[in-house]
Amino acid sequence: MFKREGFYIFAKRILLLALCILTAMFQNTEGLLPEIFGSRFMPLIPLAVCIGIFRGEMSGLIYGAIAGCFWDVCSSGADGIHAFYLAFIGCAAGVLTHYLMRRNIVTQYCLTTVSCVIFVLIYWFITVYIPVGDAEYKALLTFYLPSAVITIALSFVSYFTVKLITGEKRND
Repeated sequence: MFKREGFYIFAKRILLLALCILTAMFQNTEGLLPEIFGSRFMPLIPLAVCIGIFRGEMSGLIYGAIAGCFWDVCSSGADGIHAFYLAFIGCAAGVLTHYLMRRNIVTQYCLTTVSCVIFVLIYWFITVYIPVGDAEYKALLTFYLPSAVITIALSFVSYFTVKLITGEKRND
């Protein structure tokens, strides 16, 4: 039924899907991940980046969209913004590592930093600044940017987990 290589590829895909589900569960369930100074860790962003880095642009797009849909289900923000953004950054990470960058942890930190900061700024602008008019930028400086810093600092967990699942032995 399955060739030996086909079974391993299928198993990797199932493990990545399970990782997306578990990560979304940990992120979206209150109390499973600790809050540091009132800011929350957003592990789905580095997960989408890492899948894009190790599996390519199409896998980054698909798994990013899946992870974003899980985030959208539990979010009170704009509908579909998480699915669109995670699909975009997963695909962009795959394209950038395919053509321009190496597959290593420095690249992952650079892409995760840019992705987190842009996401936090867009999300704050759409959900806080436009409806409420946060002219003093208090929510941005006390909640959203610290959440991005925590996510960037802990993104190595996603890097090594996805690297282990995909079986990547070398860096480009």
